[in-house]
Amino acid sequence: MDYKGTLELNVWKKISKFRITYLLSSINMIKKLPKAKICTLFITYGCNLNCVYCFEKYKDPQKVMSLDLAKEIIMKEFSQVEASSVNDSLKIDLFGGEPLMNFKFIKDFSEWLWMQDIKIPYIIYATTNGTLLDKEKQEWFRKNKEEIVLVMSVDGDSAMQMKNRGCSTEKLPMEIAYELWPDQPFKMTISKYSIQDLANGLINMVKQGYLVESRLAQGENWEDGDAEVYRRELSKIARFYLDNPEYIPGSLFTRFYGDVLTSNTPLKFCGAGTNMIAYDIEGKTYPCHMFSPIVLGKDARDDISQINFYNPDELIEESCLKCKMVRVCPSCIGYNYYQRGSVKKRDKSMCKLMLVEAQVISAFQIEYYMRKKNVITEEEKVKLKAALYAYKSLIDFSFDNN
Repeated sequence: MDYKGTLELNVWKKISKFRITYLLSSINMIKKLPKAKICTLFITYGCNLNCVYCFEKYKDPQKVMSLDLAKEIIMKEFSQVEASSVNDSLKIDLFGGEPLMNFKFIKDFSEWLWMQDIKIPYIIYATTNGTLLDKEKQEWFRKNKEEIVLVMSVDGDSAMQMKNRGCSTEKLPMEIAYELWPDQPFKMTISKYSIQDLANGLINMVKQGYLVESRLAQGENWEDGDAEVYRRELSKIARFYLDNPEYIPGSLFTRFYGDVLTSNTPLKFCGAGTNMIAYDIEGKTYPCHMFSPIVLGKDARDDISQINFYNPDELIEESCLKCKMVRVCPSCIGYNYYQRGSVKKRDKSMCKLMLVEAQVISAFQIEYYMRKKNVITEEEKVKLKAALYAYKSLIDFSFDNN
């Protein structure tokens, strides 16, 4: 069934029956900038998979970060956070490649750090494809689950996983990751090859009790027809969450559209170059992992140093500034630089997909939060108000007419 025949149809009639005058006008209560600085350490350039959407084209298992270098870097980062008026904690991202290819580093680095007298709050985490999480590693993580978190990437059912990653879901220790970190979502990347199966793959994972955080792959050769496929699949997921309120919607479906309420255009949706820093295996620094040699194949620091990541004018081109979607378009400036040589140049092949996403999810949120009107929380009231504005602004918008 067409999505507009389910959620969107008559949605404004429903809204008119629901009094929203009591909704909070302030959006500050849930749009709080995180105070944690994110420090990424490339601990290996090696990976045992070659995912279809992978942006790391210059992998090399021989290239790893030394433990001594990591110790030096992280103690410097703690000192900087301690002296900062902006940050009050540190998120340490042990990155790859596949970080479990350098498990000895993870173990030695973590156990050393836990022995230090650190006053600054911090957490260690790593994102893994899960294929190397054997019994030995599982036991170590189980022992230290309160101090380190593994984020597992799983792209859906086995068919989707094979299309994207070349390995089956059945062989992944998903139950271990869920046992140790039940509140940590699995990361699902949606490629051109798996988008048509998105709803079934995601819903099956949710039915198993897993939280799932899905997102579109950057850099795909997206075509016009893909947007309607995405609308269809998102609609199925939206209907599932509405019909089965016992399941918690993923972060994509609870996204806050508060930027639509403001006059300031968000030109950057991450902390690259401001609240983030990435160290390559030699200790060279980059605004985030997307600007590193494993991605670009070269040291581009001289060119990158010319970019002021705090200056909005340097982060977006004029044509995008005029677009009605700009405030809800989560463009990756690192990918823009990697694929098109400029942080300003967004991937225009994703425009229709981003529009569909905003239309479907804002309509879903209206229905979802209105059903809770008798028990709605203050935070949900703010999200509902934002969804109303987003829906009204975008529901009749089309790139074909602009």
